Parts: sequence; structure tokens; C-alpha cells
Amino acid sequence: MPVFFLKSLLSILTLALTFIAMFTMFEVFGRQEKRYNIEKLKKIHRANGVLYILLFIFIAYFCIVFILNTRAEPSPRAAFHAVFALAVIALLALKISFVMVYRQFYGKVQAIGMTVALLSLGMVGASGGYYLLITKFGTEKISGAKLGETTEKKITVKTDMESIKRGRELYESKCYFCHDAYSNKTEVGPGHKGILKNPFLPVSKRPATPENAANQLRNPYKDMPSFAYLADGQVADIIAFLNTL
Repeated sequence: MPVFFLKSLLSILTLALTFIAMFTMFEVFGRQEKRYNIEKLKKIHRANGVLYILLFIFIAYFCIVFILNTRAEPSPRAAFHAVFALAVIALLALKISFVMVYRQFYGKVQAIGMTVALLSLGMVGASGGYYLLITKFGTEKISGAKLGETTEKKITVKTDMESIKRGRELYESKCYFCHDAYSNKTEVGPGHKGILKNPFLPVSKRPATPENAANQLRNPYKDMPSFAYLADGQVADIIAFLNTL
């Protein structure tokens, strides 16, 4: 199962826990005539909150590892997702402090809870919801663009050992987390063995030319992060390494 798909499913579970938290809070504080045992609802709410935090930390770990390994600049969608996530962390910490320490502010807890729920909806929608939508819940692979479409200037593939060595080092620091250079096995992304010797690139289905490979780095198709910050020489070195696979 692809990591992005697993992370998306877990994020949907996070959203389900959010709805449970809201339901229990509304039942405890929003009804004059109680339908359920209040003490049981409070216990469910607390246990649900602990599970939400643990799941949040688990998903955040994969996100942080991915960022550290790829060192990629986030897309606008990923940036919004990160802002939502940081806001959720801050508000949860504030809510816990009001419940356990600064109880004179306890009346603010309900408003914070509703804000966390709304932010959770935005956070999940910008990540897992988006991924599941474009892949039709993981049943579709990423479709290709118009064959032959490229915005890159002609690239002359380097064949000297220094360029290949630099390209391999760049690949290992920025690409290895998601791709296997020496096989066609799909991990987070497809393997790259023979990538420039095949007719088409594995994801975009564009012709497997150095120009299209470089364009994939700078303007990635779908889930791959952007490496637009790489200098032209660095991109050329990566292409030189890919040409040896």
C-alpha cells in the first residue's frame, strides 16, 4: 500500500475522531434534557481526544520525515495543510492547559474545541481528502499529460564521471526516500531503473526525454514535491545519473 494512501486513510480516521469529539461535546453541553449518561460521554470524549493526539503525532512523523528527506519546498496546498496542522497543535495545547491548569478559562474550552474541529476539516481536506479525491480512493493511478508536452529547453546529457557522481549524491539525498533507483518497484513513487531508456516516464506518461525528466523535477506531476529550487547544473547532474540506470 502506498504511503500516501495509508496516510490519507489515517487522516480520514482523524476526521472521524473529530466528529466523535464534537458529538460528545454537544451532547454534554448543548442539551438541557440529557439523552445519554454524562459521565460516560465525558470518558468517551477524553479517550477520543487521547487517540486523536496519538494519531496526529503518528501522521505528523511521516510528514516531517518526508520533508527532511526530500528537502522540498511545499506547494501552496501543502503550506495550507501545514498551517492548519500547526494551528491545531497550538489550540489543543491551549485547551489542555485550560482544562488542567488555568481553569478560570474553562468556559473558553467549548469554543476552542469547535475551532479545532473546523481546522481539522481543513487540514484533512488539504491532504488526505485531496489525495483520495484525485486517485478515486486509491483505485486510479495518476494520469498522464499530453504526450510530448514540455516547457524545458534542450538538455545535453552529461556522461563524465564527476557529473554522474554528483547526480548520484543528489539523488540519494533528495529522491531515495521515495524512489528505488535500481528497480521498477513502487515504494512511495515508482522505481527509476531504465527510466530514460523506456518509452515514457512512469507517472506523467510523457516521453522519457531528459527535458521531461527535468520538467518533472521542477513542475512535478501530482503528488511529487517540487524541486524547483535546484540549480540547472544540479538538475543536469541528476539527469546524468538517471541516464546510467
